[in-house]
Amino acid sequence: MKKILYSIIITFLFIACQKTNDKIITSEIGKNITDTFPTKAFWYPITNFSNKVPVAYISTKGNTIVNEPKVQSVIQIQIGDTIVFKSNIGIEYRGSTSFRLFDQKSYGFELRDNLDQDTDSAIMDFPKQSDFILYAPANDKALIRNSLIYDLSNQIGMYTTRTKYIQLYIDGQYMGLYVLMEKIKRDKNRVNITKMSSTDNAGTAVTGGYIFKIDKSAGDNDIVGWDADAIYTADLGFRSLYDPSYNKISYPPYGIKKGAETYFMYEYPKYDAISADQKKYLQSYISEFEEVLLSSSFNHPTNGYSKYIDEQSFIDFLILNEFATNPDGYRLSTFMSKDRQGKLKMGPIWDFNLAFGNDDRPAFFNSSNWVFNYNTYYPNDMWLIHFWWKKLLSDPAFTSKLKARWVELRGTTLSSNNINKTIEQHINILKINNSINPHFEKWKILGVKLPFNNFVGKTHQEELDYLKAWITKRLNWIDAEIVKL
Repeated sequence: MKKILYSIIITFLFIACQKTNDKIITSEIGKNITDTFPTKAFWYPITNFSNKVPVAYISTKGNTIVNEPKVQSVIQIQIGDTIVFKSNIGIEYRGSTSFRLFDQKSYGFELRDNLDQDTDSAIMDFPKQSDFILYAPANDKALIRNSLIYDLSNQIGMYTTRTKYIQLYIDGQYMGLYVLMEKIKRDKNRVNITKMSSTDNAGTAVTGGYIFKIDKSAGDNDIVGWDADAIYTADLGFRSLYDPSYNKISYPPYGIKKGAETYFMYEYPKYDAISADQKKYLQSYISEFEEVLLSSSFNHPTNGYSKYIDEQSFIDFLILNEFATNPDGYRLSTFMSKDRQGKLKMGPIWDFNLAFGNDDRPAFFNSSNWVFNYNTYYPNDMWLIHFWWKKLLSDPAFTSKLKARWVELRGTTLSSNNINKTIEQHINILKINNSINPHFEKWKILGVKLPFNNFVGKTHQEELDYLKAWITKRLNWIDAEIVKL
């Protein structure tokens, strides 16, 4: 009787699991090609995913993953022998510099239904959405740089992509440790701004929401190779009227980027969906903000720059980039948003793989420089920091708020105790799930200087110790120097 009852319970749980995961799909893609999934896996409901490092198995069904377009595949995610998620996906490589320089590649994928249309679903404890990223910590031998700063950003109340460490297999081949993360998108659980339609072209409707960014153009054009990074067109975005030194730019925009130019690229609505009136509004808003910022009354309490920007987001964005000494900060992978009838907000932060002393340029590995002075260190760089930050930091009211926020965070989220605690939480997850050694057995990079690496440790522990020591020095340096701003 007990055996019968047990069987009934297991059957019920199996059915319940299938019903509660309404987007779990049995793929029809390449149905004549054998999947490369474990054969002894089974469904069982799991509600607590903390302290777990799941394993993702991707079967490409004979397709070859390329940069674009996404190719049809199937993903199955397991914890041990328990299947916790399965779906059709479209998958592609992602990344610009990292894709060209490192062997371990990152991937972007979208969940798809049986008709091969994108569909929202909750992967484990992630909120429902369709677009995700498998980030490869290719040159981050501590393995936690991006996850750490994203965690701290969320702790201070500035939304940044949620993350989960995951082991990855593609077509039966182990690919190493990855970070499953959310792609930056408009969504109530991601960048929570108003949804736009093509008819939102006037009145309050045209005022938002928008997501746009300062970034390389690779992935948004048809150019192959390094040249793809700096080819801008009117379809992709628009150029600031000013250079980093406050001078009005006299030559026409677009084409091959010049170092003095800053381009703002449409992210939401996408460049192929945003209407002409929406483009006009966003360009006008940024232009008006910049004209005010360069005026003699730029810091007027009601009609100055604060009329246009959410100061708290600018301050938190600055603190996170400076704390981590992110060499790409302010000038690449720099996202911002504007909600309907709202002000311009910075964030979410993105792409800190070279941060925390992982860049071998002297201005960044020694933990004793301000990132916002990048243009002084590298005046001939293709991507300089736009003038906004220099101008904002010239306002005593802004720097006063910045200093106060730093002191506040040093007593809470950015205290040495909390940072060390957060680091240990991340590392312990990897250790208890035996996720570190297999990664470095797959990618034999310990003791090897990869592009950008400053420190080269022989073991993962040495890499981790370097990261911790670097953070301590950085915190002490900012404590001493921020009062001078």
